[in-house]
Amino acid sequence: MYDKKYIIEEIEEFNEHNDLYDNIEGSICYPAYFKVGERGWFLYETDKWYDMKAHRVCTSEIKSVEYIDDVIIVETQNTRFTFKLVKE
Repeated sequence: MYDKKYIIEEIEEFNEHNDLYDNIEGSICYPAYFKVGERGWFLYETDKWYDMKAHRVCTSEIKSVEYIDDVIIVETQNTRFTFKLVKE
């Protein structure tokens, strides 16, 4: 998975708002680790000219992971992330 680019298409928050997610919807990301029952990890790229590097995000405990064609849907205790494969 590390070499495939995805776009975070949608972030649905179930509980409180997390400010971290304000600017990452629509960003290029790299799923790193999604295992049910554990915390997940992904990287996302910023598009700011002064901060052109990948940042990592640790999710809350993962409840489910669905792989549907070119889409990954990850549901955690607090959030649902929808990642779509970028075809180059």
